[in-house]
Parts: sequence; structure tokens; C-alpha cells
Amino acid sequence: MSDPGWTHNPPKKILLATDLSARCDRALDRASQLAAEWRAELLVLHVLDPAEGFIERRHLDDLPSWRRPTDRRALAEARVRRDLPEAHGAFTVLVKEGDPAAVIDETARSEGCELIVTGVARDETLGRSVLGATVDRLVRRSPVPVLVVKARAKPYRQIVVATDFSDSSRHALTAAMTFFPLHPVTLIHAFEVPFAGFIDKRRAEEQFRAMGLEAAGEFMTATMLTDDQRRGVEVLVEYGPPERVIRLYAEDMGADLVVLGTHGHSAVFDVLIGSTAKRILEQAPSDVLLIREPRSTPR
Repeated sequence: MSDPGWTHNPPKKILLATDLSARCDRALDRASQLAAEWRAELLVLHVLDPAEGFIERRHLDDLPSWRRPTDRRALAEARVRRDLPEAHGAFTVLVKEGDPAAVIDETARSEGCELIVTGVARDETLGRSVLGATVDRLVRRSPVPVLVVKARAKPYRQIVVATDFSDSSRHALTAAMTFFPLHPVTLIHAFEVPFAGFIDKRRAEEQFRAMGLEAAGEFMTATMLTDDQRRGVEVLVEYGPPERVIRLYAEDMGADLVVLGTHGHSAVFDVLIGSTAKRILEQAPSDVLLIREPRSTPR
């Protein structure tokens, strides 16, 4: 099985999943900005909830004439085109009905998209929290990288890649360097000391940090990056919970994108998006890009 195109070049086809709410405006702007930067094709997808359509039809008689759309698909498409004028560049609008996660995943696969962009989700369409049910299911089932947008769409300046030294986090680093070759990248490995209350904590930290730095060197050597690319990556091995270390670094150093690999050998990169990764997503003040290990994706 060959690796997908995004492992070698920036995405050439982007799918924006939007629920048409104000909270998705930042995702819309980010998708448009990336499409322009990469000269990529942009598809904008809105998924209609069948249950909402049934409720709307039941209450049409109670609405004024101008609030009685005869075609929900046409209304949704009109709203997308209103929010994303042609000034953003060419784009295609898709309006479908069904389960959001399944429809987004199927559309990304069938259309050959190489990146899915969504906003911070806090309603039934995309979930009630950053990792609501839809986003959680989407990340678990989709082979396509997923970008969860939180910040305003300024060009990325500083990128953080979280690593547990697994193949999955190696794919995440490679993707970060491929998508954004001119941006500074910091590779962060956060560790915690087991049984810290029963041992010399300071000495244990020093030992774990030394082990982490050695592992980081081996990790970097095993990547497919060029020597120049490796020299451009800053490596940090820090003590503390991963979500806290990454949040503080992003806040203090102005990092505006965190990249995570999925399907690694620790909870941070669990294929089911474990609790640590959820906390990173929830606490990171920046956008978060999740990269699925290409050969680990279920079909």
C-alpha cells in the first residue's frame, strides 16, 4: 500500500466541514488561507441533520413566509456562499444529509481530500466540546489529517510537534515539515516520573531527561528528513504532563499550531484518541493538527 499524497507534498484538496455557525468562521478563514497558500482545491461541506428537517417541516405553518425554505440544501449552500465570497478564491459547496462523522469521512475519501478542517465544536453537528462525538469518531475512522481550528487565521509562525518517539509521531513530524517547510518547528517530548513520591525526584528527572534526549536523537536520525531539515528542528525534553508542557510552551513562545500523531504506543497518540490527547486538544491555545499513521487506518 502506497503512502497518501500528503506525506510527500502539502495537501492539494482541502475539505472544510462547517455547521454554518459563527464558531466555524475561523475554520472557514483558515481553510481558505491554506488553500491559497498551497494552491489547493477547497471543498466546503455542510451536513444536514435529518431529524432537524423533520422538525422544521412540522413547524413550517407557524413561520412567516420568508422563513419557509422549500429546499434546505439550497438555503445551506446560499449561506456558505454568503460567508465565503469568491474573493477567497474558487471553492465547491457540498450539502449532504446524514450522520456528520460518517458523511465527512465518506466525502473526504470519495473526493480524494488530503486535509479536513473543522472548527471548535460545541453543538450537535460537530460535538459539544473540542472533541465531541463527531470529531472523536471522525479522527478514529478517517485516514485524512484533521485540523481543529481555534485561533484566527493568521499565517502559522511557530509549530510544535508532540512526540512519544513512535512511528506515528514520526509521521506527524514529517507532515509538519512537509506542510509548512519554512516554519520553525519544535519537537517536544514530555515525561513524568513514576513513583515520584518514593524516589529522589530530582535525580530521577535528570535520568529521564537524559534518556529522553538520547531517544530523541535516535528518533530524529530515523526520520526521512534531510540534514538541513533536522538542523531546523528544536528538540525539547521536559518534565510534566504533556498537555501542560505543550500548553505552557504554546502560550509562552507563541506557538500557533500543535501537531499530534495518532496510533502510537502511548496514551498521547492512542488510535481511540485517549484522555491525554483529548486534554492536549482542549488545553492547547492554538490550532491542533492530527495526523493518522497512514498504514494504521481502518477501512
